[in-house]
Amino acid sequence: MRSETVSRPVEPESSVRAFQWPTQVLDALEQAVVALDRDRKVIYNNRRIEELLGVESGTLIGTPGSRLFPGVEARWLKGASREPHEFRLETEGRELTLKAEALPMRDEGGEVVGSVVLAEAISETEDGEFQKKIDRLVSLGELSAYVAHEIRNPLTGIRTTVQFVGSKLKTNDPRREDLEDVIKELDRIEQIITGLLLFARPPAARPQPCDLHPVLDKTLDMLELQLNDAQVRLFKAYAPDLPLAYADPDLTQQVFLNLSLNAIQAMPQ
Repeated sequence: MRSETVSRPVEPESSVRAFQWPTQVLDALEQAVVALDRDRKVIYNNRRIEELLGVESGTLIGTPGSRLFPGVEARWLKGASREPHEFRLETEGRELTLKAEALPMRDEGGEVVGSVVLAEAISETEDGEFQKKIDRLVSLGELSAYVAHEIRNPLTGIRTTVQFVGSKLKTNDPRREDLEDVIKELDRIEQIITGLLLFARPPAARPQPCDLHPVLDKTLDMLELQLNDAQVRLFKAYAPDLPLAYADPDLTQQVFLNLSLNAIQAMPQ
């Protein structure tokens, strides 16, 4: 009886490295990937979910899916429902909100052997930092409203006094032009105050049938100083048959004002 030695082909080193590619690809994703078995326990997870939860590598293996994604029924964890869910988690002083979707995982024969959960962080805060920012914005809005009101009152008095002094001057008095320039600058400050008040307390919309032509005329009149300073020439070409728009005239004017200011700033030459 003769024995023969059968030599096995040696796989090249590159093939061995290629076998690790699926894991490397999944670890490179910004989306969290978690695979659950039939018993809805973690059998695989990529690095992203570990980073989000602040856990060490490999510690999630064997964890029940209901603990990782609390508050959902077993049917969702099995991937039988494609409805996305949001989960709020707290870990190591951080609050985390995940938006996740579960998909069934099948073998070559088409039998369901588990599920794959894909999740992404839609908000992440640390030690209530997000709430602190919100509180600061609210305080800033209240301060803006207070400052705007406190400035507007004496500003009205100054404007009235300047107009009164101007009315006492003769028509050809050169000082009248100086006073008119003062009033224009006061009007500019008034626009800034109005912007602060809109930021602090946005008004409720009051839509009504509105002719946009007068709204545009009023807006462009307010921009006369900015147009002159930027050396921008203005041409009006309104559609004669423009129908009425159902809109709030004041808020629409604010929209046109913002668009016009952006346009002026975009034309430095």
